[in-house]
Amino acid sequence: MSNESNAYWTVRSYPDGEISAANFELLAAPVPEPGQGEVLVKTTHLVVSPPLRMALGTGGIAGKPLPLGSLMRGSGQGRVVASKHADFKEGDLVAGPFGWQQYAVTDGKQPIPLQKVKPFGDLPVTANLHVMGSGGATAFIGLFDYGKPSAGDTVVVSAAAGNVGSIVCQLAKLAGCRVVGIAGSEEKCRWLTGSLGVDGAINYKSEKVSDALGRHCPDGVDVYFDNVGGKTLDAVLDRINFGARVVLCGATSQYEGDSQWYGPSKYFNLVYKQATMQGFYIFNFQSRFPQIFARLQALIEEGKLTYAEDQMQGVGSLPDALVKVLSGANFGTQLVNLDV
Repeated sequence: MSNESNAYWTVRSYPDGEISAANFELLAAPVPEPGQGEVLVKTTHLVVSPPLRMALGTGGIAGKPLPLGSLMRGSGQGRVVASKHADFKEGDLVAGPFGWQQYAVTDGKQPIPLQKVKPFGDLPVTANLHVMGSGGATAFIGLFDYGKPSAGDTVVVSAAAGNVGSIVCQLAKLAGCRVVGIAGSEEKCRWLTGSLGVDGAINYKSEKVSDALGRHCPDGVDVYFDNVGGKTLDAVLDRINFGARVVLCGATSQYEGDSQWYGPSKYFNLVYKQATMQGFYIFNFQSRFPQIFARLQALIEEGKLTYAEDQMQGVGSLPDALVKVLSGANFGTQLVNLDV
């Protein structure tokens, strides 16, 4: 591998406001060689999601921002191209936190264990990165463990055309609920009502969410699956029913202002309505993933569940992909194909 080059992105600067490609620097180095007990992985696809913005802010769950000059954080999948590890062999398809780079060396343990992956039935292998990965599990656990939907409930989902939100919408419909999705374009809203069969869709960029909720949810909201936080969360809290369940999953509207989070002003409605609002961390539920994936695979094969991917090409497109998802311009799960 010594004659090949590994292109990788480092953190050049911290954004003052909205993130841009200028906050990153593309560098190259020789492809590293694995040591004893290590594997060399050639990255094929990376997932680019809004929480990555926090790597250049408060640091998110890590609690501190990435140091300047360090490799940008990122997870995806790739193939083992060289191995000195007893559990992995050349050609294995694996998933892990490889970072924004074409090649990664790992011992298979840190910071998150390397996972062998295989296609689910006839699904493309990239489905392992969303609907048959943490995105699908997040939707399932969040909706059923915390949302506890019952037939006839009104369920509102923000970022409804995204990876998690679109799966939540469909699962809620299958549970017999009335579903209203919130998205950021007319195209996404048409996809929600047309392809996914939701009962109503709100374009938050062209109409006031609070007014639209009044039209679409005249009898209030029983379950809110929150992927955006901020004032959208406030607008829904203002319309919750007695005993409502609010599921905190993401906060896309807040990641750009990572150091100054907006707190909901309508939170006391949880008291008036004897409602609950709870968050969860999906990787505390990994033991249930196989069972959840089996259920999701069956629904896809039965034609009851669909998904969308938005792929950009080449390692050079990674910063633009992050800018894209933070603006809401992506359609479905944002992937970057490095295997080009």
